[in-house]
Amino acid sequence: MAVVGCGVSSKPFVDNKISQRKVMLFSRSYDPECKRIKSYLDEYKMSPQIYEVAEIECRQDVTQIENYFQIICLTDSRAVPQLFVDGKYAGGEKEITRNHESGKLKEMLKKVGAIPNSA
Repeated sequence: MAVVGCGVSSKPFVDNKISQRKVMLFSRSYDPECKRIKSYLDEYKMSPQIYEVAEIECRQDVTQIENYFQIICLTDSRAVPQLFVDGKYAGGEKEITRNHESGKLKEMLKKVGAIPNSA
């Protein structure tokens, strides 16, 4: 499937990152919503082999990456944060916050083996 509006390097970058980690967060280091979401995820104390944050603001193809999020996340939002768990889109800032506060995020992370069941 050809992705319209995506740079040659942006789609493989995003797809590779998502496939390399159980938990992948795309973020901007200076964004307050991203900082809050990172603080939530830090509470789960996941190892770097499981969880990674990609700060996209310094990439030349940041616009193409954000355009690609609209396609793979099936959303109107291009904004980060965008969270993927076990290769599947898990939500943006509102969904992540809601799921963290309700305990659903923790259960989702346990289900895919990102955190121990005893956590």
